[in-house]
Amino acid sequence: MNLDLSGAVRDVAGGVEVLVFCQPKAARSALVGTHGGALKVKVKAPPVEGKANRALLDLLAGVLAVPRGRLTLVSGEQSRNKRVRVDGVDAAGTLAAILAALAPPAGDRPSGRQPGPKIPRDDLDGNGV
Repeated sequence: MNLDLSGAVRDVAGGVEVLVFCQPKAARSALVGTHGGALKVKVKAPPVEGKANRALLDLLAGVLAVPRGRLTLVSGEQSRNKRVRVDGVDAAGTLAAILAALAPPAGDRPSGRQPGPKIPRDDLDGNGV
């Protein structure tokens, strides 16, 4: 996977800022790619009472392997476009961690689907007869 996230992660004094496009109410929480030059993240939490923002920060803290207290939502509290500050890290390390989280596990098929058994069209109940 060749993603250009160089514009989404930038060094600031004492850490980095990450541009994020956050999609709430997803089936699962995960980093999924890019959107408009920002890191695209889906979170399971709904956008109610800051739940999606907290889920986003928790997910990013886990991906970057830093304590949750080092992350701050700088802007975009009520928007899908957000800016997150991470203290105590650099842009190169942050990009490497994000790209590692975006890479599919070794051996996975691109579609994520596993091939099923071949069942003839006339054998709808699968009993082989």
